[in-house]
Amino acid sequence: MLKKVQIFKALDVEIKKQKGPAAVKEPYRGYHSLKEELSQPGITIVAEVAGGNPLRGQVRENFRASTHAKSLVENGAKALSVATDRFLYYGEDRNLPEVRPLVKVPVLRRDFILEEYQVEESKILGADAIYLVAAMLETDRLAALNKLASTKGLDVVIEVSSEADLARALEAGAEIICVVGRDLDTWEPSWELALELVAKVPEKQCLRMVEASIQTLDQIRQIEELGVHGIIIGDVLLDEFYPGKRLAQILSGVEVARKPGRSKPRAGALSDAESEQTETSAAGGRNAVNPKHATLVKPQPPSQGEKELPVAKLPVASKKAEPKAVPPAKAVAKKAEPKAVPAAKPAAKKAEPKAVPAAKPAAKKAEPKSVPATKPAAKKAEPKAVPAAKKASK
Repeated sequence: MLKKVQIFKALDVEIKKQKGPAAVKEPYRGYHSLKEELSQPGITIVAEVAGGNPLRGQVRENFRASTHAKSLVENGAKALSVATDRFLYYGEDRNLPEVRPLVKVPVLRRDFILEEYQVEESKILGADAIYLVAAMLETDRLAALNKLASTKGLDVVIEVSSEADLARALEAGAEIICVVGRDLDTWEPSWELALELVAKVPEKQCLRMVEASIQTLDQIRQIEELGVHGIIIGDVLLDEFYPGKRLAQILSGVEVARKPGRSKPRAGALSDAESEQTETSAAGGRNAVNPKHATLVKPQPPSQGEKELPVAKLPVASKKAEPKAVPPAKAVAKKAEPKAVPAAKPAAKKAEPKAVPAAKPAAKKAEPKSVPATKPAAKKAEPKAVPAAKKASK
């Protein structure tokens, strides 16, 4: 795993050198000493802001580092480890300058530092401290990067996972050593390895830290009894939308059960918690009452006419049983239905339009002929009768 990281980071650094330093509005000029924070009474909680880790891969696709950082500091974190590595911790360079002006605690850059360019870049981004992995660097190289970081005003945390790494770190002049209780090939945590190795770190020579997937208050107390100055908490915070809330629960000793949506059920089976969740969230609650028996409902044919989808599927399922009896039944049913329906519809349409227009024109012609015939007849009869009467009387 580390060899692949070295190849990827070497290419990444070369690309950054061509593009120039990371885009930052103004280089950060403040400083919050990690060594001073670790020297305070009690154990220092260093919470990590990342999108994933080498063991689980990417957990968060899109997240706002500034929001997570503020919630962690408000709930007990005394320092922050902000991931800028894109390959194993799924972070971005922009996360560091976003977090830096919002918190007043030491900020460590979680990345794989291999060259001097990255040391200077870390200072520009606003880091107060950096990590150096002893397993990836030779003793001379480790000492050179450690010295350069000190001249730039950066604290250096050298991570060790074996006694050989510890020997190189002490020879390089390490002031802060972090014991990583993990297998660097698989990244699986090992609590026993962490406890065994941290006891070998000379307490008077350097400050001691531990990173081993710490998730409970009992683990924190056990490490504190050994005189360790600080711990890194990161894995347990990945599944939380508000990681500060989960950190507060750990520091208060509250054990939170796993969420039902996070567990992966076996194929063909649902847990009780997941079945309850589907019942309440599904629309029309009837279809979600018995999700396990959904396969029994699908073969039932619908109650809509003769043409049913299951009938079309029966010949495919039983090709050897009755291949010839099914097609004739379908052909008869299909021909009988379309002929009866169109024959009734055109007959009704032709009968109605003929009867209506025939009645209307007949009524209109009969009315105008009868009215003008009576009026002129009355006018001619009256004037002829009057003069005839006058002559007779004379």
